[in-house]
Amino acid sequence: MSNTIINPKPCNYGCNTRIYWNASENAYWEVFSNKKHACPNRSNKTTISTSTNTNNASVNRPFYNKKPWINKQKMSNSFELLTGPISEVQTKYEILSDIITEMGGKTHGSQSHIVANNSMSLIVYYEVPAEGNKRKEIKRKFENFARNKEFKIYRRNY
Repeated sequence: MSNTIINPKPCNYGCNTRIYWNASENAYWEVFSNKKHACPNRSNKTTISTSTNTNNASVNRPFYNKKPWINKQKMSNSFELLTGPISEVQTKYEILSDIITEMGGKTHGSQSHIVANNSMSLIVYYEVPAEGNKRKEIKRKFENFARNKEFKIYRRNY
């Protein structure tokens, strides 16, 4: 064994063996026998006892008990196609991303294509919370803004 510092800990599966991580072997080794650790409790059990200092540390838990997607908010995916001169598409994209953020959503990506006469097509992919009609509300706000005089005023001031 080299001069590496080891930090022993008890085996997570409750066999009361002191083990450490041997980086050169990429495995846990037993401190006193200096052999690769093969826990006898691991092969037959689907639960492990935790060794943390929480209030319920002695309770056996299933190994795969954490499901982070259970508490995740349901999202609704959509996209918008923006077309026109490059400066106008850029302005539309900024307006759309502001509306998406305002509704609690996220822009995931885009695909752009330059077409003739210095025009551009841009597909913007996004998601918003599924509760209510937020996706429809984003589309409505963006269409109203694009049709309205506000867009022309915004474009001139930009």
